[in-house]
Amino acid sequence: MNSTFEDLLMSQSEQLTASKPNEFLENFVKLAEEALEWFKLDRLTVFPNSMILLNDGKTISVSREGIPALEKQRFLKGNYKEYLRILRSKQTWQIFDSEALAQHPLDPVKELYREGARWHGIIRLELFGQTWGALAFSRFSLDEPPLTEENIKRLKLLCDIWLCFWQHATMTRNLSLDDSTVVDESEKLLLLSKKQCTVLTLLAQGYTAKQCAEKLFLSPRTIESHKYRMLDILELDNHTELVQFALRNGLGIESVDR
Repeated sequence: MNSTFEDLLMSQSEQLTASKPNEFLENFVKLAEEALEWFKLDRLTVFPNSMILLNDGKTISVSREGIPALEKQRFLKGNYKEYLRILRSKQTWQIFDSEALAQHPLDPVKELYREGARWHGIIRLELFGQTWGALAFSRFSLDEPPLTEENIKRLKLLCDIWLCFWQHATMTRNLSLDDSTVVDESEKLLLLSKKQCTVLTLLAQGYTAKQCAEKLFLSPRTIESHKYRMLDILELDNHTELVQFALRNGLGIESVDR
């Protein structure tokens, strides 16, 4: 049992960093259940700011035992497409008490009340300065007092961490590597010179050979030479595979000097 928020945060950080990309969704259920227990919530849902992604199932929802699981189709009625406009508010979060749920003009919010929710909140989530989506959370009774502002901020912090790991896990899974490949690629990476690693990092960040040359004070021909040498060393066939290799091995992360 995590008695303090710091305990909860440290425990979840350890679990996330120890899990493999293809285990994220399975592990998320446990992480979310811990959060539900700590914050005394009954259900939480992470969803994107896009009807296309929403309809494509890009959501995660976890409920306490005895609380109905989210049935998305139940809420796709009436003016449900207007629901995402809630995220355009300048407020980072919005809270709806029992009366607000029952009388809300949006059909999905009123449906929450019909389902049994008596207290509901929405926290806007951002990635790289853009609205990604939101965390929605509900209570199906009035037994607990509303979350304090401090605890809402804590819940947002926790969900920000989940979201970052979720997105990274998705990207890594899409690159489809198994453990033996990871080990093999790590060994290959050691065969590259420091200069080649620098060039590869810039290529993975989207720079052209000419732009790489300008940043490194080299000629474009030298950059191309490094590139073809790396293709040979890494046993890759083309520029796309080279960039994917770099991203898989963390070379595409842009550093910021301050």
